Amino acid sequence: MNKNKKNSVLIIDDEKSNIIALTNILNTDYAVYAIRDSREAIEAAEKDKPDVILLDILMPEMDGYAVIEGLKNSEKTRDIPVIFITGLDSSESEEKGLALGAADYITKPFRTSVVKLRVQNQIKLIERLRQQTLMTKISQNFLSDTHIEILSTDTLRMVGEFMDIAQLLLYMNDTESNRLICQNEWINPKLNLETRIGGKFDLSEPMLNVINGLLASGNSSIHSNDPTYKEVMKPYRKNFHNYITTPIFIKGALFAVLDFSREDDGREWNKSEINLAELVSSVFAGVFKRNAIEHDLNVVLKLKADLITAKERAEHLSRAKSEFLARMSHEMRTPMNGIIGIMELIKLGNIPEDMSGYIKIIEKASNDLLHLINDVLDISSMEYGVLKLTNSVFNTEAMFKEIIETTCYNASKKQQTVKSKLDPTIPVSLKGDEKRLKQVITNLLANAIKFTPDEGEIYFESRVINIDNETVTLQFNVTDNGIGIAKEQQDKLFLIFEQIDGGLSREHGGIGLGLALSKRIVEMMDGKIWVESDINKGAAFNFTCKLRITD
Repeated sequence: MNKNKKNSVLIIDDEKSNIIALTNILNTDYAVYAIRDSREAIEAAEKDKPDVILLDILMPEMDGYAVIEGLKNSEKTRDIPVIFITGLDSSESEEKGLALGAADYITKPFRTSVVKLRVQNQIKLIERLRQQTLMTKISQNFLSDTHIEILSTDTLRMVGEFMDIAQLLLYMNDTESNRLICQNEWINPKLNLETRIGGKFDLSEPMLNVINGLLASGNSSIHSNDPTYKEVMKPYRKNFHNYITTPIFIKGALFAVLDFSREDDGREWNKSEINLAELVSSVFAGVFKRNAIEHDLNVVLKLKADLITAKERAEHLSRAKSEFLARMSHEMRTPMNGIIGIMELIKLGNIPEDMSGYIKIIEKASNDLLHLINDVLDISSMEYGVLKLTNSVFNTEAMFKEIIETTCYNASKKQQTVKSKLDPTIPVSLKGDEKRLKQVITNLLANAIKFTPDEGEIYFESRVINIDNETVTLQFNVTDNGIGIAKEQQDKLFLIFEQIDGGLSREHGGIGLGLALSKRIVEMMDGKIWVESDINKGAAFNFTCKLRITD
């Protein structure tokens, strides 16, 4: 295995031709090695800890399902993403693999672009999660009572080792002399370089122009990828000409500079490395801002990280969190399904009367939590771009019957009346994603029940608005006489995790996922969704979608 390459891929496959093909596709970008005997695969993965594993399903001795079970049961390998290699064309095999923890699938025959993209996606996910872990640890460090200089030194070391660079220097701006003075450093011990602490640089006019340009444009760094800065930065480059430099501004003035240097090996900085450098700089900026507020911008010691930094970091890493939530949701669904199954078995037995009420509470809470987990999984899939629709033939009459019966049952708990009007010209047999269509309708009806007072009225209507060759466009309307929504609040309704009023959130529950999911699903069905409402005058949620007409 080539240790000079940053990321590694382990191929577990008994067929030599598959190993050769995949190695030829991946070895220009990754360190690739292979195991043909599946019985040795888990030990090899525990020893070398690859970043991604490509695992064949059909193998002698141990098949891919047995291998992935072993990998997920090992503390050393459970977090390594596994991509199944398969020639099977079966949704059952795919579902089984995903249930066991597979991250993705690559089908035979191999297509170079697909293989590279699927491995690349997993590598990017790993790097984001590692960055998130690093940034979380750095933020936690700055929240401790340890001396600021020690915290800075430790932070520079963690970042330098993580990025595998040559040195990371922290310069402070001495405004009186107009100089940058190196106050703290991390130097890769393998390079045996002299300390840079105390080193001084005069801020030349060209450099000040570059810094002021960054402040005006809102950019966070300059780097050696851009030849524009080559001449300006030349006087400041003593050992290395491969750099990322991130100025830190406090109240619109240059306060400090972080300088990331790598050996001059011809490589350019990638987007992830530049982003990480800017994030680290933002953490230090938070620390300095906090210190400036408490000690009039002159004291640099006994400090705590600015809590705003956590928000900034969360925004930068929101996609990584979505991916993490997707994994967690998969893991959480299994025990929840088990709990719900056990509750069904308990209900079949002789339950004492004083226990039946508790059983119902547990059952309702479990179903509510499973619904929430499913919503979070859908949101994560949507954010990650993998939320897909399926196409199958379904019976509209049966679908409407199930939806209305469920809605009437739920509404009866609040003595609400449910009325419906179904267009008789809607084709009985349509082709599309019945599950997702039901999800949207059910979400809207559930919201109507939630936000309509006891003994209120809910109205559901479906109708055909256009038929074009083999496609029908349907419109659905859910109307209630509930609390209504102010005009200025309606734009927030379809945003993830948004609710229009904190008081309503506490009173009615929920975290604001249903409508955001519904909007995405409707748009994927070539439709649109909107609301018409006024305060205390109820609300009308409407959406359209296109479905295929079958014979």
